[in-house]
Amino acid sequence: MPRVVAILCEVIYHIRMVKNKIILIISLAIVFLATLFLWFFKTPFIVNEANDSHIFLPWPETSPVTKPPEGSAGAEADIWVEADAFDGSEFSDTEGDFEDASDIYLKSLIDVLPMISGPLELSVEGATGWAAVAIPLYNEADTESDTVADFDDGQVFVIIEEQGEWWYVRCSNGESGWVEHMACFINLPDVIPSIVYNITNAYSALTHSSGYEIPGVTGQKLYEAGPVYNPRLSRDEFIVPTLYSTSKLLFAAQHLALEAGDTIILHEAYRDHASQQRSVRLLRELMDDNENVRSAIEDGPWSLNWFIATALSNHQRGVAFDASLGKILSYEIEQIGEVFLPVITEYEEYSMPTTIHELSPLAATLIRPVSSRDRDAWRNVPLTRAMTPGAKLLQKYFDEAGMTPLASEWWHFNDLEGVETAIELDIRGSFLLGEILSELP
Repeated sequence: MPRVVAILCEVIYHIRMVKNKIILIISLAIVFLATLFLWFFKTPFIVNEANDSHIFLPWPETSPVTKPPEGSAGAEADIWVEADAFDGSEFSDTEGDFEDASDIYLKSLIDVLPMISGPLELSVEGATGWAAVAIPLYNEADTESDTVADFDDGQVFVIIEEQGEWWYVRCSNGESGWVEHMACFINLPDVIPSIVYNITNAYSALTHSSGYEIPGVTGQKLYEAGPVYNPRLSRDEFIVPTLYSTSKLLFAAQHLALEAGDTIILHEAYRDHASQQRSVRLLRELMDDNENVRSAIEDGPWSLNWFIATALSNHQRGVAFDASLGKILSYEIEQIGEVFLPVITEYEEYSMPTTIHELSPLAATLIRPVSSRDRDAWRNVPLTRAMTPGAKLLQKYFDEAGMTPLASEWWHFNDLEGVETAIELDIRGSFLLGEILSELP
């Protein structure tokens, strides 16, 4: 009898142990499922229907979301976030939330910035490129290989593959081969689509001098640069070439701006030499006719060459940018290939010292000239009183990205390493822009 009791006790003990294990397993499963549920649904992040490249942004439930006007960009998308449409008063420090609505906006924008595996927002594959100078097209990625053809400067192509210092490219006539990308330009909107491109010289130049219009320049289309339909981006966009190595510095500046809720507004990159010389001639004619314009440029520490290069500009070399800065008010997320990127739909431009391309000391960054070939000389000279907080912020983004401001123009930034490369290659910017061959990455 005692043996039977002992056996029963042992059976009951094992049953209880099994029961406890089952309860433990069920409890762990519940905790795991609850964690997954909270992780997936902690923000209202809703992917829209298939075949629509736009997605909803993660945003507080209290924020308003409105549709864009009919016929406007993004009108067919289901997302339009207005960053300043609420004041953030519903969020308090005591509740552990963000301090104000702008913090929430920045948090959301940073969350949707792509995980960049390379030095640009999009890969170069499928982007339009140009030969910046006459270069050979090789059969292999090796200068000792056979030459397929000889490219003239301005030869346009689509980039198929990048391999070290080489691109495999294809021309519109089907000819393909390898080029050294050190001597090539790339189309900026194809690789940094989040920037606001407003190439005013391509449709109505804003150029003035001491506030005076320059006859034949102001309000005129100075060269062809679009906008044209870009199949890679599925929208009309400007054609904006720059030296490939320099494009990476612009991306770095834009990424810094995006992290702070700002965007670079790019007004010019490449400018062909013929257009440059025409503007020089017409400004000189105005100086001959208008003493106020002449004296502002020549009577003092400056000279004409500080406001428009009379020989060869860094714009022809593809290593300079003319830019302004905007505060992002609304944006969309678009899918380009397999990458999701912010596309700015509304912004407010910061107050700047002058309008873009005011060719006089009114637009000066510094109180006196310093060498434009010295990376740090400008740091030792005071800024002009006209430099606004927005202009200083723009300068900060470009400086931290590795570019150098020009003493005479608040909007102009140079890639000094690129300048050396361009001089060595003898890039002269003699070609005009025409077609693009952009494809999805």
